[in-house]
Amino acid sequence: MTYAVYISGPMRGRPNFNYDLFNKTADAFRKSGLVVLNPAENFDGDQDRHLSEYMKADIGMLLRASMIFLLPGWQDSEGSRLEYLIAKALDLEITFHSDTNPTEPAEMTAARIVRNGERQAVYGHPSDDFKRTAAEWSATFGKAVDPLDVAIAMVQLKLSRLVGTPGHRDSIIDAIGYLICYERILQHG
Repeated sequence: MTYAVYISGPMRGRPNFNYDLFNKTADAFRKSGLVVLNPAENFDGDQDRHLSEYMKADIGMLLRASMIFLLPGWQDSEGSRLEYLIAKALDLEITFHSDTNPTEPAEMTAARIVRNGERQAVYGHPSDDFKRTAAEWSATFGKAVDPLDVAIAMVQLKLSRLVGTPGHRDSIIDAIGYLICYERILQHG
């Protein structure tokens, strides 16, 4: 298989669908001798197709790549976020434009921890875990506490910590994670 780089970044809502940056980046990679998979070149640059057509073509390209190169703003692009997750699942090399923040969005990190087994492997399903905590808190405070109350209280704890340490990434991730747990408890019944 030939080493190929796939370019990913925001398009919708950008002037000229951000094709100028995609094409400039593709040219630079090609000058260095790399095989480039540039979604801006799909459909000869046609910008009037349905999103599903673009995504099918783009994901097909990504599946042939060895590396994904993320452009500025990828965190705010639904398509780029999906491509990033696919690249991670396929164990592709992930690199970033020099003007790009490489930090995974907090909600993606929280969802991975809560939904993909890391948290559950340690504590069990949030319904079971928070039910145990609710029983302990009920005994401690002498009044009924349910698992949803635990989730809300934990979100409030993280928000309180953010007041004292604004921007603390772990508290942001944890607050989102507890909200995901809240939803999972609702769904679990």
